[in-house]
Amino acid sequence: MKVFFDVIAQPWIPVVDLQGERKELGILDVLTHAHELKRIQDSSPLVEYSVYRFLIVFLMDAFRPETEEDLQDYLSEEQFDPEVLNTYIAQCRAEGVSFDLFDEKRPFMQSVYREEWDREPKPAGVMDYTVPSGNNPIHFDHCRKREHYSPGKALRMLLEAQIFCTAGAQDYPSNVNGAPPWYAMVDGENLFQSLVFSMISTDSIDIPFDEPPVLWRCNEPIIWKQKIAKTSWLMGMLFPARRIHLIPREDGTVGEIYLSQGMNYISTSWLDPHVTYRYNDKGRFNWKPSDDEAVWRNIRDLMDIRKQHAPQIVAQYRGMNYENEFVPLILYGVQTSKASYLSVRRHDLKLPNALLGDEDVLNFLQKYIRASEALAKAVCQSIQSEEIPQEMQSQARQHFHGMCEKEMWSLMEGLERQEDLDELYCTELETLCAFARESAKWAIEQLNLRGKTMLKVMKNQQLTFAKTIKALKKEG
Repeated sequence: MKVFFDVIAQPWIPVVDLQGERKELGILDVLTHAHELKRIQDSSPLVEYSVYRFLIVFLMDAFRPETEEDLQDYLSEEQFDPEVLNTYIAQCRAEGVSFDLFDEKRPFMQSVYREEWDREPKPAGVMDYTVPSGNNPIHFDHCRKREHYSPGKALRMLLEAQIFCTAGAQDYPSNVNGAPPWYAMVDGENLFQSLVFSMISTDSIDIPFDEPPVLWRCNEPIIWKQKIAKTSWLMGMLFPARRIHLIPREDGTVGEIYLSQGMNYISTSWLDPHVTYRYNDKGRFNWKPSDDEAVWRNIRDLMDIRKQHAPQIVAQYRGMNYENEFVPLILYGVQTSKASYLSVRRHDLKLPNALLGDEDVLNFLQKYIRASEALAKAVCQSIQSEEIPQEMQSQARQHFHGMCEKEMWSLMEGLERQEDLDELYCTELETLCAFARESAKWAIEQLNLRGKTMLKVMKNQQLTFAKTIKALKKEG
């Protein structure tokens, strides 16, 4: 018996409605009733963002908003036009698109089986990066991978495997963004708003929009190891860096897949609307999760809408909703090291709308963050001793950064009303210095040091802090 799963009608997208009830819905039901739903919600942040991104691309291809005014019009209608959605789906079907996950000729969002590339099947669980396998340690989901998955779960993992893939062994390529960066979503009052706010206008896109077309409308095969220097916006947003083909069982579940290298994006020109960027002498780099840099320490780039540091959707939101006090964001990311996945992260943020792009505020934040980084190094250096374990230096730095972060978020509430930011920086520098001394003292109190060692450490602290503070005051 042929296995069939229609992604348009059959439930697979995990949502929470406005009453807090959790359910799964198909694509059409989710988008038609998006204004009655609160959000996409999955136990894995990677799956959650992957489904959001998929739906945004689906909507972009169906509605094709040319300007921000078009997006404003969608918002004023307060729901997606069912006629546009149904017309788009009918158009896709007329073109030969199959929305059947297990279609033999055009399985949805997958590669067609090719004997020369698809050799030995792999367990379906390898698509879920939150489950330990191969190079991946246990870091998010402490359950063992299951042998068989429902069609909906398999599709969600497939999206995750494409969007959050990183360079692997045997020349497996990364995606258009390289190793996964932090992805940002605007968190609206309901799912409808979140999706519209995270779409962009086509007149702001500098590359071809649909040449080649979105993956499910593209007739060209996903060629093993094919190097790609140019892509369209629709294809790039769901770029097939892996060849994935689900193998259904008779009961409709998926236990195995064919998985191999897909297309290899070799350009550095991709500009992702959900990603934060940094610039230096070597060029442009997207912001990636790291143990060495907490989210708050990159707040300046997240707020710099004038120089294309902030995600495009942040600048767009401010243009469309200047009267709103905050830009509500959700950040999704996974820290990787080559082929290994280390930790999955999700952060909720509220950026003060009035401060976005304010050069004086951005400069203040840059100095504040630089000072905290310099003093964090001083905290570690100030307690260096053969009798003090390095782990204590790390704990002292975390203790210090925790105090700095709390202070910074408190400051953000009043920066708009602050007349003299230079004077404020001088005041905050004294506060940060006090935090640094307190953190070093806290670390020493955790230990039982000999008197001679204590005197040596205290002298080192005085010299280290005096040198660092002098340099910071001179720079400020």
